[in-house]
Amino acid sequence: MSIRIKDVALKANVSTASVSRVLSGKPGVSAETEQRIRKVIEELDYRPNVSARGLAKQTTGNIAVVVPRGSFILNNPFFSTILEGIAKGFDQTNYNILMSFTSLQQKRLLETRSVDGAILFSPRNEELSLEWLKSIGLPIVVVGSYLKDSPFPCVRPDDEDGIRQAVTALYQLGHRNIGIINGPISSMHSVRCLNGYKSTMLELGLDYSSENVIEIDEFDGLKATEVMASFLSDHRKITGVVCSSDYLAIGVIKAATMIGLSVPEDLSVVGADDVPISNFLTPSLSSVHVDLVGIGKRATSILMNMLQGKQLRKRDVVFKMEYINRSTTAPPKNN
Repeated sequence: MSIRIKDVALKANVSTASVSRVLSGKPGVSAETEQRIRKVIEELDYRPNVSARGLAKQTTGNIAVVVPRGSFILNNPFFSTILEGIAKGFDQTNYNILMSFTSLQQKRLLETRSVDGAILFSPRNEELSLEWLKSIGLPIVVVGSYLKDSPFPCVRPDDEDGIRQAVTALYQLGHRNIGIINGPISSMHSVRCLNGYKSTMLELGLDYSSENVIEIDEFDGLKATEVMASFLSDHRKITGVVCSSDYLAIGVIKAATMIGLSVPEDLSVVGADDVPISNFLTPSLSSVHVDLVGIGKRATSILMNMLQGKQLRKRDVVFKMEYINRSTTAPPKNN
């Protein structure tokens, strides 16, 4: 015999309305009561009939996690760590997660309204245009940067300040010739990182030159290795490099090794976002930390509030970053 919501309510000694509130993530149930209800749900192995409830409420019970450039993004620990936070957030709800990895899948999933809302991973306007996204009419939350004046709620790291901290840390070690490796300027993340680098260099009285700005067409460690091997061979005065992602930083370290440079003796390297693998590299990567799991959880929380019709207090949620000093940074040799 299948377990019903009435059975859960009876054993937990609460009303069916209280059980329903816990299942849908709505307020109105004390923490103690919620804990008791969840314990009973687990004991009885209760599984709500999402399809039936969706038909009654004209909802699907599904949330889309839209991942442009799917295979690349899933290999990038920045996104996979945020995805962990999203999954943990939805564990506290009754929604299913549907992921899409290609433009065709994304359009099919959203245009057919097969979901009640969506979380978008750092979309670029050439991939998912603002006009098209607005026309769909679904609740949408963006993780990472999208457009400067995006109408969608956004949860992101403070990229500009993170790069500011990275440049300042190298300056305080004695570095004066500092470069930056960045992703495509079509990404708002890249724009913010470049702004942070340029403004900090000028504030510290250092020479800012576009020659020391390396832009590659994707946040790809392999591409970073190829480009940086050539760049470092021609720019031996550079003693420190800040990177707009840890993934790029790994490529820089590989490139330095390929051309006979030692990190950090010949070249100091600072990453960004402090993905879990950063502390396990050899040498361990100096980086600018941000709570990636927390970003995923917050994106989930904001989307749930939108689905429940709540008014959002903040539309641009920015997570602070903090410089973490490890083994890829040291004073320059000529100091």
